[in-house]
Amino acid sequence: REVATVLLTTPRFCQLSGGGYDAFADTLNSALDQLDFAREIQLVFFHPDFTFRDGKQRIGDSEEAAGNFARRSPYPMINLLRTPQVRAAQKGIPTGSVYELNEKNLHSVGVAQLQAMLNARQWGGISDMAFQKHNSDTWNL
Repeated sequence: REVATVLLTTPRFCQLSGGGYDAFADTLNSALDQLDFAREIQLVFFHPDFTFRDGKQRIGDSEEAAGNFARRSPYPMINLLRTPQVRAAQKGIPTGSVYELNEKNLHSVGVAQLQAMLNARQWGGISDMAFQKHNSDTWNL
């Protein structure tokens, strides 16, 4: 049986430098592309100070937008995913709608509470909250 995903935690690497971690991410992604491994492996990066750099308008101030918490973590991390499995999952629910719904749900929690949970590494209160879910007609199954 093949492993679907691997999560690498790098607690001491670029912990205090989101920009340094972005440069590291760019270097790794460039290497994957040049070696033609991107068709097999995708990398998703997480960092305590993660900010989306895709230029897309977000709910709230760009750096303090709640949507950034979708990729914030207590420590810098890299999620290695198998590209064919990612593609198969994307056929089920459109990727854009996943990001949009995640952003709305994170915005409903609020930046202050999300940051407090991240700092405390305590997510307990989140399970009691009501969140929007994908409507079944969104699925492309």
